[in-house]
Amino acid sequence: MNEIARQIIKAVEEFASNDLAYSDNALVKIDPKARVVTLVDPDDEEDIDAMIDADPTNDYVSVMDLVEANPADPGRWIPDADAISEVAAEYQD
Repeated sequence: MNEIARQIIKAVEEFASNDLAYSDNALVKIDPKARVVTLVDPDDEEDIDAMIDADPTNDYVSVMDLVEANPADPGRWIPDADAISEVAAEYQD
């Protein structure tokens, strides 16, 4: 597992553990040069496109594309290992 994958998992776990603090619009922001991942939550869906367009040096992935339903705790999210691995593979050393 590469460092980007670890950081994505951490961001997704933060989202899942604080589901009332984040909207479904939350994004994982990946800075490919600095190799840093952060969790961002735009105020509304209209802000997402503007934010992404204004920041072409970073990559954004919807958090909802990186989670799956928790079979042990219905209604809760857990990191989707396959989806995270697929995204992280784009940043292999």
